[in-house]
Amino acid sequence: MIVAKFGGSSLVGAAEYLRVADIIRQNNIPVVIVSAPGGDPKVTDLLIAAYREWERCGKCDKTFAVVAERFDRIASALGIKAEAKLSAVREDINAGCGFDYAVSRGEYIGAYLLAELLGYEFADAKEYVKLTLDGKIDFDSVKAHVKGMGMPCVIPGFYGKMPNGKVKLLPRGGSDISAAAIASALDAEYRKWTNVDGVFDGHGSVIEKMSYDEAELLCSFGATVLQSEAVPLIKRTGVKLTIGNTFSSARGTVISDEAADGYALSRAQMFLGGDEAAAHADEIINEGLKIRASATVLGKTQMLIDGCGFSPLALKRILHYSDISPVSVTAVIGKNPSLDGEGDLFWRGSVGSLYIKLNQSVGR
Repeated sequence: MIVAKFGGSSLVGAAEYLRVADIIRQNNIPVVIVSAPGGDPKVTDLLIAAYREWERCGKCDKTFAVVAERFDRIASALGIKAEAKLSAVREDINAGCGFDYAVSRGEYIGAYLLAELLGYEFADAKEYVKLTLDGKIDFDSVKAHVKGMGMPCVIPGFYGKMPNGKVKLLPRGGSDISAAAIASALDAEYRKWTNVDGVFDGHGSVIEKMSYDEAELLCSFGATVLQSEAVPLIKRTGVKLTIGNTFSSARGTVISDEAADGYALSRAQMFLGGDEAAAHADEIINEGLKIRASATVLGKTQMLIDGCGFSPLALKRILHYSDISPVSVTAVIGKNPSLDGEGDLFWRGSVGSLYIKLNQSVGR
């Protein structure tokens, strides 16, 4: 069995929906997870703006009209009626449905359109993607619920339901996490279609295979082709993941228990903290940031703080610790990489290495 996930770049407009539908039919895929339509601007960003408009004015009508126009254009070209669904979402936002519910409706409407186009069942993520109260995947619950899932079906990504019944967003890029959880729960092959040919190596070519741990390292430090939190979900059941391109026939990258057949690297902007920051690690995490790695050098702690998605207020709060500095981080996997100019070795493990150098372009 194949579980497929299509990202927002694969579902920008009606032509892309038709292409995705052809891929699904040609590969006889029974379970499909989708992101909200991408493009400029992304539907998710428009829904965030619609919710902010509701916060300011008590109504989201002006911004939501742009969301509705995007979906109406797709639906009309595909011969699908979406007015009632869109009207219901607008009314829900205006009634105070909450941020997570409002922002998740991009995936909800997008999945509905693809299900109608394919003649598949629409399966609401809240019935199958079960979350703990802190918003993490409750894998045992997911596994129990997908046993009764009707197939073939299309499922919205990016959100699930907590034990209290509320819809909860996963981290940005969370449709990867939804799909990984469902594929693992079904013990199915997982294929992710996006707008690139796979994971690229240090020479601009696609690396054909890598291990779960190698993929998690790269995706935690700058590679955007996959949400890093999806990797432990597929690793736990040994599900094979293939990352391929919706718009080409390239072989893609296979992520499994086999190590990389070359080398690859990724880069990210982060913050390097010392003993003072380490003493306030819980506070930093509570601000919504992640501590990606730590090391002890001559009895002193150093840790890499991921500011991806941080709010300006969170950044201001952590930067008051005197030993936090902005750095560039390069993660490297595989054999015989050229590391000239990549910075100082911060950490070396069994699956890769991290190098850091001061980044003067990010100020306090």
